[in-house]
This record gives sequence, C-alpha cells and structure tokens, in this order.
Amino acid sequence: MMLVLGVMLCCIAILLASAPLRASRPRPRRKGYGGPEEQPPVELVLDLAASLLESGLPIGRVLEILGSRIGHCAHLRTVARCLELNMEWEQAWQHCPSWLDPLQRALHFTQSSGAGSAQLLRSFAQLQRRERTKKAQEIGAQFGTKLVLPLGLCALPSFIALGVVPIILALLPEW
Repeated sequence: MMLVLGVMLCCIAILLASAPLRASRPRPRRKGYGGPEEQPPVELVLDLAASLLESGLPIGRVLEILGSRIGHCAHLRTVARCLELNMEWEQAWQHCPSWLDPLQRALHFTQSSGAGSAQLLRSFAQLQRRERTKKAQEIGAQFGTKLVLPLGLCALPSFIALGVVPIILALLPEW
C-alpha cells in the first residue's frame, strides 16, 4: 500500500515539476522536407549541374533544365532567360535565393573564363555535405545534454520507488 502511494506521489511530483517547462517553451512545428522555409539540399543541385556541364550542355541550358525539373530552383529559369537576353550576370542572379550562391559563383567562373566548372561544382557540393554533417553532429550533441533532465526526473524516482523502498521496507522489523 505504501509502495503504491509512493509511486503515485512521485508521478504527481514529476508531472507538476515538468508542467512549467512544457508550457514555457513553444515547440517548433515540424514540416516535411520541401516546406517553404526549409532549404533544399544544395549539394544535389550542384552535383546535377556538374553532371549536366560534363555532358556538354551550355550554361543557359543547364539552368533551364534545373529550373524546370527541380521545384525549389524555379528561379534558375528566370536567370537563364535573362542571360539569353544578354543581361549582366549579377543582375540576372539578383532575385535568386542565397542558398544558390555556390552555383552562381561556380557558373560565373565558367562564364567569365571559359574553363570547365564541373570539378568546382563537385567541390562545392562536398563542402556543403561536410557542413550539413557537422551541423547534424552538433544537434546530436545538444540532444544528449537536453535528454539528461527528463531521464533524471523519470528514472531516479522510479529507481527509488521500485528498488530502494522495497529493500528498506524488507529490512524494517514488522510491527
């Protein structure tokens, strides 16, 4: 009987202690990949652009293909049209999102020098993958530290209630 009462008191204490924590922190809304605020993986776009350039396509056609086939890259179709109309390079890329900057820099190198940029695009993609991996590792490390408090609040009282209290009760002389 005392064990049941102790377990119930521990559960109530845990719920009361964690209630202000849950109420004070709003949870971020999780969206599936491809939400409007979520940045798509630029490394895939860079690898596709490198493959298209290696196949011999001109820059304008590469931008047109990427813009028409990838939903997040629709701005590239506008860039391709602007470049066809002999607009300045910076003006053509003016309205593109910032996550396409590595693609813009590598293609500008090709446009201005005539050198192939497929290897440069693949290097940029590899750099982006390393940065994404590093960010994921940092988030994983933060998760471990944030997990200690809830585990302590749940595991320690249950250990005491189920492990220590029965031993103490067993050692006490019966009255």
